[in-house]
Amino acid sequence: MENLKYNAIEFKDKQLNELCHLFISIHYNNQNVFAKTCFTIYSIWSYCKGNYFQAKNNEYYNSYKLLEKFGFDRKAVSRYKNCFERFIQGSCIENVTVKTYFYDFTPSKLFELLPLSYDTIENLINKKFIRSDMTVKEIRDYVKTFSSGEKVEKVVEEIEPEIDEEEIPFAYDPTKEYEFSYFENKTKSQLLNIVWELQKAYQKLKHKGDNKK
Repeated sequence: MENLKYNAIEFKDKQLNELCHLFISIHYNNQNVFAKTCFTIYSIWSYCKGNYFQAKNNEYYNSYKLLEKFGFDRKAVSRYKNCFERFIQGSCIENVTVKTYFYDFTPSKLFELLPLSYDTIENLINKKFIRSDMTVKEIRDYVKTFSSGEKVEKVVEEIEPEIDEEEIPFAYDPTKEYEFSYFENKTKSQLLNIVWELQKAYQKLKHKGDNKK
């Protein structure tokens, strides 16, 4: 959504005034939704970072695989995560919002600012080289040709190494009795993990037995 340029105009026509104020309200609500989206994506990414979590259907999810279910690929997750770290303030979903300094920039424009360091962005906004009323293309072109002598900071997308899901131990309980069909369709890696779980259970029992002697 582009910035609203004539939001200070007041009309004598009451209905038109109400429609204009409604339009402005939708725009700023969009900023709040963006802030909450950044907060939630960052929270899920942070909570799941470096781990896989088992769903009730026995599938395993890391942060990227889970967020992909909501329609956010790795690039989008990186963008929203970095926007949260730079442009969003607040500690919980109730009070999270876009920082006042960047409130007039739409999400698509904030995305274009990510390749620059925070100090550089602040300096360029203060000097009005970058403005909220510029189009996305104008901001993108300016960032590309930025040549103030300061090194441009590249935002590195943090890509976690892929984990072979077959190597993740399944929820196998050595104390329970299983039908043969449970093991029949398991891969070699999964069976090795089950053997490993049995070995750990054996070691615990052995250790407990040794302590009783």
